[in-house]
Amino acid sequence: MKKLFSLLAALLCVVLVCAQDLETLRLLYRDATKSKEQAQAFYEPLAGVTKNDEPVLAAYKGAGLMLLARYEKLSARGPKVKEAVPWIEQAIASEPNNAEIRLIRLSVQEHLPKFLKYNHSIEDDRQFIRQALPSLEDRGLKAMIDGYFDEFSKK
Repeated sequence: MKKLFSLLAALLCVVLVCAQDLETLRLLYRDATKSKEQAQAFYEPLAGVTKNDEPVLAAYKGAGLMLLARYEKLSARGPKVKEAVPWIEQAIASEPNNAEIRLIRLSVQEHLPKFLKYNHSIEDDRQFIRQALPSLEDRGLKAMIDGYFDEFSKK
């Protein structure tokens, strides 16, 4: 019984630490568009993320690569964007009903120049997120979504 209790306590601690880290990532992501330094600060904790990690982390890594691309020379931006897209798309494929991952893709697609041709899911993601919002239990995620639609979304 003690072992089971210890195992459950350890699992709870891991879940709480991951939730705090996710909340920190959300805050860093919100500010990452403000400067190259903030984009780098957002990407830094994601550098070691692999495609086998949590899909939401992979999506954030793809978004981080996108943000870093904006500070590259024009000729280097296209390849950086092409490097970032699979991170986001694989995360979506792994968890298509995850509102946070869909929000990440929406925020990227809405703010990329159209000539890069990564804008195919804007309306679907926007509609999905708005429909999912009332049933979300994560208050931090709800606040992030509301903040995005109020502050950053083009519609």
